Amino acid sequence: MLAEAIRCTLVNCTCECFQPGKIHLRTCDQCKHGWVAHALDKLSTQHLYHPTQVEIVQSNVVFDISSLMLYGTQAVPVRLKILLDRLFSVLKQEEVLHILHGLGWTLRDYVRGYILQVGSTHAC
Repeated sequence: MLAEAIRCTLVNCTCECFQPGKIHLRTCDQCKHGWVAHALDKLSTQHLYHPTQVEIVQSNVVFDISSLMLYGTQAVPVRLKILLDRLFSVLKQEEVLHILHGLGWTLRDYVRGYILQVGSTHAC
């Protein structure tokens, strides 16, 4: 799922690679900091938002953002889902399915807004 190490971004933390906890997937087993503190290392803050300009979205960036909201969770708040829907709308369906699968979600569960059963294996 994750191709490269994601270091912790918190001050004075020397953790170089996020290791999901056995009980709490969104907490690092090495440094005990949350997933978001690690994932911020991958997000680019180079671009400023311009409301009148359409920006090209790359699937790897959408994966990074999606992982902040979906990794290790069973439900997504409506406002965050709206933001993800907008990002997913500019990707190909195969890319969306690949992102969701990599984060443990099916398309049906994502459309519903929550995972019906943890560990469900029903088709997309």
